[in-house]
Amino acid sequence: MILLLELDRIKQAASRSAAERAGLLLHAVDHEDQLAQVDLSAVNLVVVGRDWPEYLLNQLRASGLHCPCIYATSTAEHDSAYRIAKERGWVDVVTYPLPMEYLRRWIRAEEPEGTQVDPSPPLTPLEAILKRNGPRKQDVEVVQKESDQPPDDPEAAMRGRVVCIHSARGGVGKSTLTALLARSLSKQGVSVGVIDLDPKGNLLAIHHQSATMTTDDFTRLPAQMDETAFKESLVAVEDWYLLPSGRVRDGLDDRTLRQVVHQFCRYFDFTLIDTSPSAVSTYTALGLADRAVFVMTPEWMAFKRFLEEYELVRHMKTPERVVVAVNRIRKKVSEHRRAIRLLDEAHLPSDRVYIPEDHRLYRDLMTASPLAGSKKVSDAMDHLLGALRISPTPKRPRPKLRIGQIREVMSK
Repeated sequence: MILLLELDRIKQAASRSAAERAGLLLHAVDHEDQLAQVDLSAVNLVVVGRDWPEYLLNQLRASGLHCPCIYATSTAEHDSAYRIAKERGWVDVVTYPLPMEYLRRWIRAEEPEGTQVDPSPPLTPLEAILKRNGPRKQDVEVVQKESDQPPDDPEAAMRGRVVCIHSARGGVGKSTLTALLARSLSKQGVSVGVIDLDPKGNLLAIHHQSATMTTDDFTRLPAQMDETAFKESLVAVEDWYLLPSGRVRDGLDDRTLRQVVHQFCRYFDFTLIDTSPSAVSTYTALGLADRAVFVMTPEWMAFKRFLEEYELVRHMKTPERVVVAVNRIRKKVSEHRRAIRLLDEAHLPSDRVYIPEDHRLYRDLMTASPLAGSKKVSDAMDHLLGALRISPTPKRPRPKLRIGQIREVMSK
């Protein structure tokens, strides 16, 4: 039985109807006096409304209620709801109308005596992850870290930084640049997670790997997963992790995208978001990002479109937080030289990084080798890391001994 603790009777009636259609038993309570009529031994799952007092739920636990609790809230309060659920040790957050098929997963199925159970069908990789990492113990320790450093400080705490890779049109090498940036960051000794919002799924195709979970399946994961279980559901590429894009053409909705980014920021030092120019979620990702990399190619036909999109991006994220990456530059092509000259004459307030066209990088793409590229590409990625003001934990220099100190040590 599902016990719904909700003060709003309209939501109660809608939840009863949905549970009846799904073949589930739901008992709704909107007052403290009604709790005495509830058989706690028959309750398999508790769904708690936003305005329900926490002390009443603690009294139920003291009376012998031992089952998972799920927080039910509205869509507008979804971000704060996850924080509240984690603090109180609840297993997940749902929104109205209640998803009955998902709630069914948290109900223990009671088998009648003397019946034979048919062998269950094999689990998919995602269902196996959900089974292994179901509801956790409720003694969850919440640690909040506060930083007094300004957000533009290059030596600020790195965990949770979000970098959005954006472009005005497709086919500019944005996914390849995302993979190169992830590889460069991982070599700096930091953990990197990549979210692919491009429905073409170029990042997964580049590395010729299969995915257990995509962005479409992300909401099926429990809200409370440890770092090991969370990374197990992603695609491991060299030293960084990838969440491939799903089949939804318009990308993720705002609420789900915020949830995905929040989860990545908990377990990775840096989160890279590969966006799609035609998706609605692109501008939500730009709003969530700390910094943005605007990728363009030195072509005359695309220059005007770049300037229009750049004005929009730099007003969303100040010019200091936007880096323009000019990709696939050929020295001997006059059109490329002309586009770079026009870019210099435009006096853009953001930093610029020039990335040359590299045949070795194309060979790595064709042979599914690690994307390393030549020395020129490596230097360009170092320049990009500097323009993004990304500084790993600096190594303390060894103290230098003066001549007098050396003589004193040798005399001893």
